[in-house]
Amino acid sequence: MGSGASPGSTVHVGVNLLWLRSGRVGGTEDYAVRVLSAIPLDSPVRLTLFGPPGFAEAHRALAERFEVVTSPVGKSRPLRVLMENSWLAVQCRRRGIALVHHFGGTVPWMGIRPAIVTVHDLQPLDHPKRFSLIKRLYLKTMLPRSVRGAEVVVTVSEFCRSRLVERLGVDPERVVVLPAPVDASSGASEMPLAAAEPDLSHPFVLYPAVAYPHKNHEVLLRALARLAADGVDVALVASGGPGPRDAKLDHLADELGVGSKWHRLGRIPRSVLDGLFRQAVAMVFPSRYEGYGLPVVEAMARGCPVVAADAGALPEVVGAGGRLLDPDDEDQWADAIGKLVVDADARHELSAAGRSRVRELADLDPGAELCGLYAKVAG
Repeated sequence: MGSGASPGSTVHVGVNLLWLRSGRVGGTEDYAVRVLSAIPLDSPVRLTLFGPPGFAEAHRALAERFEVVTSPVGKSRPLRVLMENSWLAVQCRRRGIALVHHFGGTVPWMGIRPAIVTVHDLQPLDHPKRFSLIKRLYLKTMLPRSVRGAEVVVTVSEFCRSRLVERLGVDPERVVVLPAPVDASSGASEMPLAAAEPDLSHPFVLYPAVAYPHKNHEVLLRALARLAADGVDVALVASGGPGPRDAKLDHLADELGVGSKWHRLGRIPRSVLDGLFRQAVAMVFPSRYEGYGLPVVEAMARGCPVVAADAGALPEVVGAGGRLLDPDDEDQWADAIGKLVVDADARHELSAAGRSRVRELADLDPGAELCGLYAKVAG
């Protein structure tokens, strides 16, 4: 690591976003966009973003601020890996780039050095059976190699930092925790429920998560069934892109007799999600594994009471801003949801606690920290 860039100099950084297929990679896309958007306008850093086809159109604000170079290929993962090890390296050398930041968790075999890599979590190593054989074999090789080869490893929480140190033996001094920037404002103006389909005129809880196995939607459906049996009128609304367990969840909801209370909205506009946050009884997040959990922060910022799993980085992120439960205890989830449905004081208390927690998180300045890191590594 260098001693730092000279005063007044500009560091030219290449940002590898070739993995970022808009709308398909979940929270990692939100994280990258938020951090890059938080780079101060007057920072001594020049960024060139390398993205897949469609990236500039999907993220116009970033394209207006930074140079975007589009890869000739997009959807194919093998071709994307080939581009990272050939085309990306050539493009960086041609532009005189001093440092490359790989936001997707892996550092190519061939490329510009020094390099920084952002690792969002170690779930492929901690829980390999949740991934396809090809993906877990690839990451089993590439994740350890990438953190060894990078000058600095950036991650999103102390939980992830501890996993990198314990699982991969990374020197703690080489790991920098850089959470997503937090907007402590209330967000967009309130939207009526009519903006979302179907009609949600009854009380509902919200779970904004793609239906991957670790997201654990099943515990909520079982809690919903228990509440229905007890005469508690509450629905479960899920948002997010297509997931591998969508059909199974629909079948389980029907099997449990709560199909009419289970609403899967798919990927929805941010403005609609903001309206749902404001009008939900609570945002429920029973995920068994999270490197950070950005939707939890978004919910707290909008005054939505939060009930989350006591797992992964969620206790660290939620702090005293919400209620934490065993991710697999359906009775706990049913009790917590049922209380919030009928107890307005409990909702207000959790809402206030969440807003207070967000103000604490908003004191961080990840954009400025990242600029300082670039200058230090490239110097």
